[in-house]
Amino acid sequence: MENIKKILLLIILIISFSCTEDDIAVEDSFLNYDIPIVPLTSNYTLGAQYSRFIRSSKVPEKPTIGVYNPNVSDRTVYEEHIKQAQKGGIDFFIFQFRSANNQNLNNQDIAFINELQAAPNAADVNFALSYNFGNMGLNNDNRIESKGLVQRFIDDFKLMTPFFNQTNYMKVDEKNVVYLLNSHNLHSDDNAALYQQMRGELSDLGVELYLIGMQNEWTPTLRYDFRFVNGVDAVTHTTYALVNINFYDRIINFHKFMDQAWLYHKETFEKYNIEYIPTISPSINLKIINGGSNTHVYDKDESWFRANCNVARRAAGANKIILIDSFNDWNRGTQLESADTYGEDFLQILKEEFKVN
Repeated sequence: MENIKKILLLIILIISFSCTEDDIAVEDSFLNYDIPIVPLTSNYTLGAQYSRFIRSSKVPEKPTIGVYNPNVSDRTVYEEHIKQAQKGGIDFFIFQFRSANNQNLNNQDIAFINELQAAPNAADVNFALSYNFGNMGLNNDNRIESKGLVQRFIDDFKLMTPFFNQTNYMKVDEKNVVYLLNSHNLHSDDNAALYQQMRGELSDLGVELYLIGMQNEWTPTLRYDFRFVNGVDAVTHTTYALVNINFYDRIINFHKFMDQAWLYHKETFEKYNIEYIPTISPSINLKIINGGSNTHVYDKDESWFRANCNVARRAAGANKIILIDSFNDWNRGTQLESADTYGEDFLQILKEEFKVN
């Protein structure tokens, strides 16, 4: 049975790389089905990436609160974002936390988060950290052990403990949620042992973790056997809305391809007691700041986004967690944040699709 599933996945990938627009047809194929509608019977837990970046002057839309600098922490802006998050049913924001292997970058992130948490209504929405170890410069020839950075990795999580102690830090089963950016690239001689050593030292401090590993969109269970198993509690992909303009099959049958892929991942990871967490986007447009981008543009469309939400409900695990990319990344056109063109429509859709009240 497992071999059959792997063969099916391989066929899907072969089709994705070989089809032309004239070849697309769903009759007599695994795509010839209607995606069942999953009724909303209870609330889902919604987390949204809170982006920090320099806003491009090419972005045509404007936030309803006015144009602000997303690279600078502004508690006044965040106060309004908290209000919008509540309207959209968002339970927590996810903030970047870069390794103290570069102390300056880590200090910047800590200061950014602390300033936002000083907003008068900050406690009304939870938050979690997205751990970024990219500045360690790891690769398969320079693993974390050989670079002498194992303790740095562990100590980075200890640096998070002041945030874990805040009353609005996001928890799952009383465990502190940490998103692991590009965790499929955490090159180690033994990832499971590395995670267990880190968890052990944190546990000695009275801290338990719920780790969400991340891998790239449109990839199979990437290195899961030695990167994720016995290491993380959950796995997610970056947004599947990233589709190459030449992959006509994925563009035309987007939701069915996503549905097939996510159900496969959910079933695979559950065998190892790892929860699958879908990540969705309301839209995407990388051509905003890079007109030559080869990524297909998905403009904001109510029915397209509602279909995303339904597929996510089908793939969600036991804790019913859904991640959104993003709340406010205007440069990539993935934002949910209220705009002068569409108002609060997509915040409202999000709430209608995942909250019963």
